[in-house]
Amino acid sequence: MNLIKPVYALITNPVINPDVTNQMQSNPQAFTSNLVQTTISLLMLVAVIFFLLQFITGGLDFISSEGDPEKIKKGRKKLTYAFMGLFIVFAIFAVLKLIGTIFGITGLDTLQLTIPSLK
Repeated sequence: MNLIKPVYALITNPVINPDVTNQMQSNPQAFTSNLVQTTISLLMLVAVIFFLLQFITGGLDFISSEGDPEKIKKGRKKLTYAFMGLFIVFAIFAVLKLIGTIFGITGLDTLQLTIPSLK
């Protein structure tokens, strides 16, 4: 004799789109590849924004130095480090793409820089 009937429920996350969950279950390799590309694109975007902030503040330090050699040195150092950081970020991107191409790692061999946008 069953007094309590079993109740079955599907637990879903309302934030995550159901298509994402279906893609994750049906083709995990494509999902992982897409996740890696999106993460790298977002990190590149953050790096470029940080570069722009450093470039602007370094330029302002350089311009507002009023001939003070210490402030000029500080502004020049900030500009130099900003450009070096940007170069390193794009070099890392190139190395990841090269590794993906050489070893045939899916997701890294088709790595592209895309600007994230709202749909």
